[in-house]
Amino acid sequence: MIEGTAAAYLPRPFAFSFPATHHRPKNTPQPLERVFRAMMGFDCRRGIANLLEEHLGGVLVESVMPVAMMVRKPNEKEMTMGEGKAVLAVGAIMVDMLCQVPRLPRSGEGIVVEESRAVVGGCAFNAANVLRQLGAPYELFAPVGCGIFAGFVERELRERGLEAPRFDDRDSGGCMCFVEPGGERTMVTLPGIERHFVRAWFDRVEAARFGCGFASGYEVEGPGGDAIISFFEDHPSIELYYAPGPRVCGVGAQKTARINALHPVWHLNDQEALAYTGSATLEEAGAAIVEECGNAVVITAGKDGAHLFVDGRHAVISAGLVDVVDTVGAGDAHLGALTAARAAGRSWEDALALANRVAGAVCGVEGSTLADEAFARTGARL
Repeated sequence: MIEGTAAAYLPRPFAFSFPATHHRPKNTPQPLERVFRAMMGFDCRRGIANLLEEHLGGVLVESVMPVAMMVRKPNEKEMTMGEGKAVLAVGAIMVDMLCQVPRLPRSGEGIVVEESRAVVGGCAFNAANVLRQLGAPYELFAPVGCGIFAGFVERELRERGLEAPRFDDRDSGGCMCFVEPGGERTMVTLPGIERHFVRAWFDRVEAARFGCGFASGYEVEGPGGDAIISFFEDHPSIELYYAPGPRVCGVGAQKTARINALHPVWHLNDQEALAYTGSATLEEAGAAIVEECGNAVVITAGKDGAHLFVDGRHAVISAGLVDVVDTVGAGDAHLGALTAARAAGRSWEDALALANRVAGAVCGVEGSTLADEAFARTGARL
């Protein structure tokens, strides 16, 4: 495997410079400056409610998705889909801090963020949003901890009358997403409870309900990665979709070998595939990963669509024209649509055409998810 990754981890304390924001309309996302001022040197376990009220003025995180219940039962209509099996979304709910920058800074250089806002995100959250919007049966299995970021998520849960398991021993994580003018994103992650899964948590999961599930490299790489892998090892009937993401080279050989022993479907982008395999072309990279996992491999390639490697063949499913605003959450949306369509019995080609459409729509908006109205305009259906 190749060393290095596009993601980095951010120790506390930390600071960034943000421009002053004047005359911000009521009920618009708050500038991140206040959030960071609140976080500097603050013990996240003390006075969260008062802190949030003081610094965020009752307006927390702009989110376009009602956070899913951690345990969501399919209704009768959903049970008629395919074999009636649900998708298990294992991973993170966290806060994405979106920062528009003219370019990425060089080492030792400081730059000024042009515009910023905070949204609820995380791979599992973003993908589950698409599962919900498609009407697919699913369960979002993602922990909420404590701290400033958890306060964002809890406010969203509270306003929608939803519940989610909470744990007080660790903070929830957050992610700085630097978005360049062309829409490309670079992430700096502050890890939290989502990297510390415990095997006992999975005792509440009714494994027989699920035909497939997914997990990302970000969680698998962490101390709780063994717990996630162990669950899928204990339930081999749940087909694993593995999305290593930018941490593809950081997960490590031992965990990757255990994952590949489950014969998962790999889902990753072109840069990740080339970095992981050291290959010169996507054709070579896809073939190499198929050899490792013994199952299908999906490599997304932006405007060039998605490459499918399955049953000894290589197909490219084209993507429509997209006016890219940013690419945050596009891969997660692609994964959510793909698993929903496959669980509903769609062919690989049909499932990827649907996934390309949904991911392209996400690229056309700011943030990692589509509002329900925007999703409806895509015409995406199972």
